Amino acid sequence: MGEDGGNVIKRVRDHYEGMSKSQQKVAEFFITSEEALYLSAARIAEILDVSHSTVVRTAQAIGFEGFPDLQAALQEHVFGHATSAAAFELGKRKLSDGGQPLDSASLLQRAMLADARNIEYLVQEIRPEEFTASVDRLINARAIYVIGLRASAPLARSFGLALRQLRPNCTILEPGVGDLPDQIFDLSPDDVLFSICFGRYATVTLSCMEFARNLGAHVITVTDTPLSPAARRADTSFVVRHGVWFYGASASLLSLLNAFVSAIFVQQHDLARERLERIDKALKFFEVFESADEDPPLREDD
Repeated sequence: MGEDGGNVIKRVRDHYEGMSKSQQKVAEFFITSEEALYLSAARIAEILDVSHSTVVRTAQAIGFEGFPDLQAALQEHVFGHATSAAAFELGKRKLSDGGQPLDSASLLQRAMLADARNIEYLVQEIRPEEFTASVDRLINARAIYVIGLRASAPLARSFGLALRQLRPNCTILEPGVGDLPDQIFDLSPDDVLFSICFGRYATVTLSCMEFARNLGAHVITVTDTPLSPAARRADTSFVVRHGVWFYGASASLLSLLNAFVSAIFVQQHDLARERLERIDKALKFFEVFESADEDPPLREDD
């Protein structure tokens, strides 16, 4: 349990008697309902029949700057400790919020529209100057190390491969048979470690972040709350909220990584183009892909 996440219940108890009846109702909802993890302040206000401002003021009365900070503390506690089965169940409840049907056609629409809304929300949350500074660091770093394990591994590997095509000295950290120290020991203060780390937070990823910080390297992380163990170990954090997914894939996360790659490509166009042309030559030499000039093999019945 994170320090702030573990203090939510204690904060409610400490401030409960001084709250109005409406605020007490909201505070009880915060600490007893799983829906408080993912519902908006407006939706909670609707469920409890209170005003939106009452929800916000309750979070402030408990000791948080606002509702997003309180919700982040709750998420850090739950997502950091929830089992895979519990995460699946929570995801199902989120999708069925409001008693909506869970047939396949309905889920197709709800899941994709939810992804679209989450991307729009993320655009508003990210500070342009912070994104720009991180792009510059990824361009100018001596070397980049990328890590993301378990459910985060596919996107971390895809992001690392894209960076490798656009610039030199990009290493995808992949712990195998105890050889992680061999992969990371060359890391220096001129480098960047980029981690993708969501609850339940992989200890190996967190250890790599600590190792990089101790060496003076800049650590960038994409995580699910500003209070997560990854965020507390990073120099720069990008928070992708609404982290209740069934298998770790998030359209918002993929969109953010794509924005990084696009920005690097545009700013390093000439270098990136030259590297991509060299990669194409290597791929052709090793015949990695089927040649478009060759006729497809005949089937036995042709």
